[in-house]
Amino acid sequence: MMMKRLRNVSLVGIVLSIGVFLGGTCGGALAEEKVKFRIGHLVHVTGAYAAGQAGLPEGFLDGIEAANTYMKIPSVVLEGFNINGGTDTAKSMSAFKQMTEGNDAIVVMVGESTAMGIALKTWNIRKQIPNVEGGSDVEFLKLPSYTFSTVAPYVNQAGAWVDYYMSSIWPKKNLKRAPRFAWLTWDNPYGRAPITPQTIAYIKSKGIEIVDEEFIPSSPTDVGAQVLRMKEKGVDVTFGGMYHNALSVVLKELDKYGIIDQIDIGMTYAINPESLLALANDLARNVHITSLFWDFPNWEKHAPRLLEYYQKRTTPVTKFGYIVGFDKALVAAEAVRIAVETVGPDKVNGEAVYNALQKMNGFGSWGIGPPHSFSATKRYGQDSVYVMRLNNNTVNFVAEQAAPNLTGVE
Repeated sequence: MMMKRLRNVSLVGIVLSIGVFLGGTCGGALAEEKVKFRIGHLVHVTGAYAAGQAGLPEGFLDGIEAANTYMKIPSVVLEGFNINGGTDTAKSMSAFKQMTEGNDAIVVMVGESTAMGIALKTWNIRKQIPNVEGGSDVEFLKLPSYTFSTVAPYVNQAGAWVDYYMSSIWPKKNLKRAPRFAWLTWDNPYGRAPITPQTIAYIKSKGIEIVDEEFIPSSPTDVGAQVLRMKEKGVDVTFGGMYHNALSVVLKELDKYGIIDQIDIGMTYAINPESLLALANDLARNVHITSLFWDFPNWEKHAPRLLEYYQKRTTPVTKFGYIVGFDKALVAAEAVRIAVETVGPDKVNGEAVYNALQKMNGFGSWGIGPPHSFSATKRYGQDSVYVMRLNNNTVNFVAEQAAPNLTGVE
């Protein structure tokens, strides 16, 4: 579907404003007439997701600014803006409508929620506006789908964690029995996303006994019952997804019941390790994250452009949120670049960017993390994870681990 407008044109000498909060935009000073393409960021700065998404708006806007500086897409300037979904489906639907209607509509969006991404999947198809989504659920991968999850799917991250655990952690325990596994995860679509017939079968195929599943409220105060059940069942290892504020409550309860060092906890990438350490300190020592980004000490070596923009900031923001927002901004920008190269700037619309995303192969977001590759049938970007352990009150890289395809989608 060709958009009604061709695009807004930014004239000579106009400087696009750079904003941090809702409605903020970013671009660059233009020396010539440019075609402007808008990229909307549906981020959740209020509600249950707010604590875990701090830093995402800033990282996204800086990522768009960096794309304008370094990608230098001919005759094009990118404009990014943040809009709040409020961790609420109705608000997110309203925000999507604002982004996709009118003469200033977006050509691609960036999303930050499994639940909202699922709710919007059909609308992305109807509007022919692709979603570069940070959430990861098997539902996104089922065709037709205009939703491209940048990250290794949660089910694949579960497989990666199990493989790492069985090769590098369990053998050191010298126990002559099967390890006992529990799902320990948020009681919401994100938290439940890793639990599928495929992941259950894969875990069992590794000689692991699944003995429990415990679901944690979005904002827990008392998780004693869940932790007591894990203690009674002798759990050795867990996997799931939740934000740092929820997991810190669980860790304190594990310590209270004296089992903090009996259980190795695996978490999906979508948890802020620095914030978890700030809340839990040494209690996080047996937490492992299937991370999709380098930790801050490695930015200078692996992702110098990311570090360059982070260091420009006059107001500090959480590094985890910043890198997550920056990464997806670059993926969206690269898709626009491919579309411009393929059809020319005057013909770029949502469908052209959708087609461009399917051509993306090995795009590494300038060294931020494992590369992104999509195709006509593949709607997730990453095929490996960086296993990080939060011991000694720091984030420690321990391995890059291949993520097996457990999506059930070829």
